[in-house]
Amino acid sequence: MADAEPKKIATFRQENGFDLAAESSPVWMAALGPLELPLPNFRWRREILAQHDAHHLITGYDTSARGELLVAAWETGMGCYQDWRARGLCMVLMALGLVRYPVATWRAFERGRNGR
Repeated sequence: MADAEPKKIATFRQENGFDLAAESSPVWMAALGPLELPLPNFRWRREILAQHDAHHLITGYDTSARGELLVAAWETGMGCYQDWRARGLCMVLMALGLVRYPVATWRAFERGRNGR
């Protein structure tokens, strides 16, 4: 996905209704069911956002709540992020996934672990 990655990520964001300038925005809107909650877009989050979006493209997991939990489990298995806050967020989301979608979440984690 090397040279085409920025274009594919931009297309992915556009197709999913995400802010194309998300990496520079000071606030991001977290969707919680039908509600949207404005949260600070911390520097560490902005720095991993393109990588996270690329992970959706690599894994095929969508951007539904379930898909986000599965991507987080895959990322945890891969050991994707250097930043402890990003890793911590992934672990929390994986834990939620294990409660709500235990089999699919564990498979996503294993898939990530096997992809290292």
